[in-house]
Amino acid sequence: MQRPVIYLVLFIVVLCYSCGRRPRHVLPEDKMTDVLYDIQLAQAIYRSDAQFNTDERKDALIESVLRKHKISQADLDSSLLWYSDNIEYYMVINDSVASRLRNNSNLAVNARAGINPGRDFSNYLIPPFAFLSQSESTMSFDLDSNKIKTTDITHFDLKFKIIGVNPLVKVESAVFFTYKDTLIRNVISIERDSVYSFTKPNIADSLLTNIAGYIHVDSRGDGLPFDVLLYDVTYVDSLSMQGRPERSSVRRDIRQRELRKSEEKR
Repeated sequence: MQRPVIYLVLFIVVLCYSCGRRPRHVLPEDKMTDVLYDIQLAQAIYRSDAQFNTDERKDALIESVLRKHKISQADLDSSLLWYSDNIEYYMVINDSVASRLRNNSNLAVNARAGINPGRDFSNYLIPPFAFLSQSESTMSFDLDSNKIKTTDITHFDLKFKIIGVNPLVKVESAVFFTYKDTLIRNVISIERDSVYSFTKPNIADSLLTNIAGYIHVDSRGDGLPFDVLLYDVTYVDSLSMQGRPERSSVRRDIRQRELRKSEEKR
């Protein structure tokens, strides 16, 4: 009599375990989070843009999200069905999506508030920020051998932050390091708002003759407008310069900020 009871208990345990275990056809939590985040962005776009005045255009925008993540509508539907039956997982995903939307919104507001569009950046080798839109969709730079001499090329490390990446746009960034006997290409596809960087190859600086690059935005559909912001663009690794002689305005700015902080504490 005891053995059937034991079998029944084991069956219930296995059944409960299998119910909470994600099947292979269901999108993992991290990918599901990315997909739902982009869908939320897509829905915000067509709710606020009068150009999305038909269901066909709205559906096309959602389709672009699915293509971006290389999934089908059936993949999304089956995943949503499973997560709706396992609500504890869905709540974690939903909280993560909401938090990301809120953080990126705050970042965008703060970044734009700190930028003076009328400021002259003609003396910068690479501008510290740029607005990319249909009228000006590319930010590019070209440092020849003469310009290279004016910066601390040993610690060249291009970094930038980007806001405005959404299902409507395709963003690509590249940096080309030209040496006397070779060309090294670094090309990346930008899929989300984040921080991106390019580090100089570990090749003798004396052989380096040119550094060039770009960040380019394309509209994914019917020439619809877009607005992508690049900010906090830097090209010298200031952290590597700590303890070295003062050789650039970046170093001076760091010291001035530290002095101001120490004075405020007093």
